[in-house]
Order: sequence, then C-alpha cells, then structure tokens
Amino acid sequence: MKYAMLLYGVLSGLFSYAQTVANVDVSISMPSVALVDILPSGSNSVTLQMTAPTEAGNTIGTSSSNNTNWLIFTSAVTSGGSRSIKGDVVGTLPAGIRLRLDISAYVGAGLGFTGGNSYVTANKYLTNTPVSFIDNIKGAYTGITYGSNGFQLTYSLEIQNYANIRSGTSNVTVRYTMVDN
Repeated sequence: MKYAMLLYGVLSGLFSYAQTVANVDVSISMPSVALVDILPSGSNSVTLQMTAPTEAGNTIGTSSSNNTNWLIFTSAVTSGGSRSIKGDVVGTLPAGIRLRLDISAYVGAGLGFTGGNSYVTANKYLTNTPVSFIDNIKGAYTGITYGSNGFQLTYSLEIQNYANIRSGTSNVTVRYTMVDN
C-alpha cells in the first residue's frame, strides 16, 4: 500500500507539471459591404402606359402600374455607421408626368434586417434628384428569393400638370444607390 501511495504521488506530480498553455493571436477583418440589386420577374424593364379615354371630356388614364421588381441588399457598416437607399431618374420624364415609387414593407427571411432598425421612409416621386426611401440600414441582408425576400417596388404614373402633357414615348432609367449616412 505504501508503494501504491508513493506511485500515485509521483504520477500526480508528473501530470501536473506536464501541462502547458499555448496562445494564438487571431486577427479578424470584416470589409465594408454596400450592395444593392433589383430582382426582376424576368426582365428589369418596366413598361407603363397611359390610356386614352373612350369618351370626350374624360381624363387620360394613369391606372397602369408595375410591381414585378424587388429591391434586395447586403450591408456591413463601420461601427456607429448606417446607410440609406436612394432612388433617382436618369433621363428626362415627360413634361406634366410624375413617376411614383411605392415601396412595400420588408418581406423575407434575411438575417439582421429588422423593421425596428431599418425602415421605409415613405412612398416617393422619382426625379433627377436622389430621394431616400429606406433609412438606418446597418449590418443586414434581405435574402435573394424573388417574390419572398426584399422590398417590392411598384411604379406608377400620375399627371402633374395637364397643360404640359404631350403624346409620345419616353425612356428613363431608375437608379438605386446605397449611401453612407
């Protein structure tokens, strides 16, 4: 028994002195990310048509709208930073006509995007001057599945001034930009 206790003491001492500690310094780098895209139902071309009345004295129809595009994004900001998404028109809208953009509330399973942090400011009229419509974006992503992730965009036309409207066809580009606040 004496030898067993002695052997136990010697082995216990060896194990306690055999332990060592090693350290590894890890450097973590996260790039700033600001990506915005449009998910179209097939083509990201949108056609809006005004309709001629069938009866003299009636208004020109503006009921044409298009809601086949979804806006998606990914964002990683600097500490304390946030971003906004702005939209503007490149080109010239027809005189007397306004292009309206209605933005749905966020839909989807993207992680990091919560209505409590980022928010849709309001529906907007698009012009050549960029207007913000989603604000306070921090670290987030919307997801990329058409029809079930992101913000549904609805474009429509309104007559702003009948005296200025003219017949014809116009083409403009709607540009979306994610900017640092």
